[in-house]
Amino acid sequence: MLRLFHYVLWSFITLTVVPAYAADKSSVKPLEVGVVPYLSARALVTSYEPMRHYLEQALGMPVKIYTAPGFKPFFFNARQGDYDLVITAAHFARILQTEQKFTPLVRYSAGGRGLVMTALNSPLKKLQDLRGQVIAVPDQLSLANIVCMSHLREHGLKPGTDFKVLEVPSFASAILSVQKGEASAAVSAPGALAQMAPELRESVQPLLDTGEFVSLVFLAHPRLEKKLKHLISKKLLKFGSDTIEGKLFFKNNGFEEIIPVTAKDMYNLDRYIADTKRLLDETL
Repeated sequence: MLRLFHYVLWSFITLTVVPAYAADKSSVKPLEVGVVPYLSARALVTSYEPMRHYLEQALGMPVKIYTAPGFKPFFFNARQGDYDLVITAAHFARILQTEQKFTPLVRYSAGGRGLVMTALNSPLKKLQDLRGQVIAVPDQLSLANIVCMSHLREHGLKPGTDFKVLEVPSFASAILSVQKGEASAAVSAPGALAQMAPELRESVQPLLDTGEFVSLVFLAHPRLEKKLKHLISKKLLKFGSDTIEGKLFFKNNGFEEIIPVTAKDMYNLDRYIADTKRLLDETL
């Protein structure tokens, strides 16, 4: 099956350690990991290379990283089984759990926050100042965008009516739109901001902070053996504390650490599912 996007060009190493899941080295299948495209493909691969390498060593099997050109194709790729392990926005994770029987394994401890950012010298000081303005948003299916738009509607600001939505490819593109004067504000999230170039990140300030929600969740496809799921969880929980590359990974991306995901974490996402499904139906 032709993938909508790309195993990014990282060669992988077949290790001399043969896992219990294969009879011999030649039959070892790669663990295919899909990462939701909250950054560009190049930035994601650079960011996740330490984790890819660590998992390859810890599991004794090749590991490949995939992403997609947008949130919607990524979700459909995941739903149709293109990935063994999915690292995805929590609202997608909840749908994959409840409708496709994926198993939530762990999550990042740093919660997501929906942010509406403006330029440092912007005259916009309160939410009502957004009337008649242009707000740049990353993929409308990003959880940060869904949460921000819900918050704005609660304050009487309807997307497309009270302000114009400018959809751009990524969180970085949204901030760049503000920097270039193409938009008055941009939707963002702390994790995305942390991985932007300083000159981009430091050019904006928050006008709205929606508060914390579960950010990215790691899930296993139902086809993975229970023993392998347990091993992946165990190794991921040790990634940040036991390895130098893990410590550098968390230092560079702002996710803090990996912790177990709870049933309550997942249940609390149900409030965003209706909007998510509506956008999945509406977006091209």
